[in-house]
Amino acid sequence: MSSKTHQYSAPAPVVIVHGMWSTPEALADLRKHFEAGGHTVYTPALPYHKPMAEMDRATQAGLAKSGIGTYVAAIRQLVQGLDRPPILIGHSMGALIAQLVAQRTDIEGLVLISSAPPAGINAWSWSVIRTFGHNLFKFPMWKVLTDLRPENIRYGIANTQSVEVQRDILRLSTYESGLASFQLGMWFLFRRPATRLDTAAIRCPVLLVSGREDRITPIQVQRKLAQRYGSKATLVELPGVCHWTIGGHAFESVVGEIDAWMSQKNPALEPSKAA
Repeated sequence: MSSKTHQYSAPAPVVIVHGMWSTPEALADLRKHFEAGGHTVYTPALPYHKPMAEMDRATQAGLAKSGIGTYVAAIRQLVQGLDRPPILIGHSMGALIAQLVAQRTDIEGLVLISSAPPAGINAWSWSVIRTFGHNLFKFPMWKVLTDLRPENIRYGIANTQSVEVQRDILRLSTYESGLASFQLGMWFLFRRPATRLDTAAIRCPVLLVSGREDRITPIQVQRKLAQRYGSKATLVELPGVCHWTIGGHAFESVVGEIDAWMSQKNPALEPSKAA
């Protein structure tokens, strides 16, 4: 277990992990914000996550065979290759991936924006079912790709955002691995779930930011997750905000909360590593 303290002259690097049905392009506003604050920012694409226009057959085949473990390994490799522990930020599924990386890798701080739940937290509700919509009828899900339609976005992804933002989300969306979707939602069918998380192995401060109108990773899920972290965690609930917390009308509130937390916590941030 790492217990060393470090002194650096420059701000910590920031690694931001995008969510399901997404690419790094969706993180453009977050990237610009942290770069303006002096951070070196990395926004890696999860394996086989490309814009829809670039999704050829080979890429689709690779994505269909990829799961949560594939994504975690890619982000962990990036983090371990950095000169110092980063602040690791994730949105939605990316927030869960960030946690799975942080439990085995040195991290200076962990920011979870509208996090998908780890194994052990039941997130199923009518709003989650309705948001996934047509994807739930794809069988076998673990061998196919899932995707977003306008109705999924309007109802469960960006239900408090403007029509323009909803259209932009659709434009930026791409395919997602059905296997990853299955591992997230049906973790209880696996003897060793890919999303199993040991929060005790994460020693750094944790910030959770979520909207109270989130329909796919509901606020109840965020509260349960925060409880798992105990005193390490700070949970911020934003009224009138949906799942799309990385852009649109909620953006300034979200980055304001992150900035405030970082300014309070950075002097005492302790690198975290699993034993």
